[in-house]
Amino acid sequence: MTDRGRRRRMAAEAARRLAQGGDIRRARIAAARSISRDWVPEDQLPSAAEIGQEIARQRLSAEPDPAGGLGPLIGDRLDRLAALLRPAAVVRLDPAVHAAATLLDASLVAFACVERQRPYDEELLTAALLADAGKLLDRRDPVAAILAAATELITERTAWLIEHRDAAVAYESGELGHRARQRLVAHPDFDAVLLLAEASRESLRERFAELTLDEAVAVLRQLAAE
Repeated sequence: MTDRGRRRRMAAEAARRLAQGGDIRRARIAAARSISRDWVPEDQLPSAAEIGQEIARQRLSAEPDPAGGLGPLIGDRLDRLAALLRPAAVVRLDPAVHAAATLLDASLVAFACVERQRPYDEELLTAALLADAGKLLDRRDPVAAILAAATELITERTAWLIEHRDAAVAYESGELGHRARQRLVAHPDFDAVLLLAEASRESLRERFAELTLDEAVAVLRQLAAE
């Protein structure tokens, strides 16, 4: 088997395992062990984008891969963001906690919440889409995981909003420490990060998103063009 063929098989197996639950980090490692029967270096594991394309190829998401395969991801920044998010379509959420069925549904509910109040703020809308996406990469440290994965695709402001969303949630619940509260309140994006916290709460309550991933990316693309 060629290296490329083995990588494709690992991506397909990782996609299958994601459909059963868990995060992408564990799915990649388990898929590598299953296919190779041996340790596989990190740089030879399938990427989140490749696994996302395999999910699309298997028709598990609303955006089928027109090429029907796992070729190198081609596209602009927003295409790459969509590929990063696509695996979230098969990550099931705990119904005791979340109304939404999948991680992607929850992210799209958060996006719609922000769009209703700040439809012009591309960076905040991007943060709403990505704030919980790190859970499919590494559930132990999801914020660091998504910031690392999207580092070349987002602005510093978007990164700050994602990084401080949980602090804003704690602020509103009264659980944030005094000094952290002062720093958060003094920040020029305090109102924006509070809206992100509101979107997070909305994603726990609402079951269905008002738009698809394609439509959300189209909104961001239009704002970027303007």
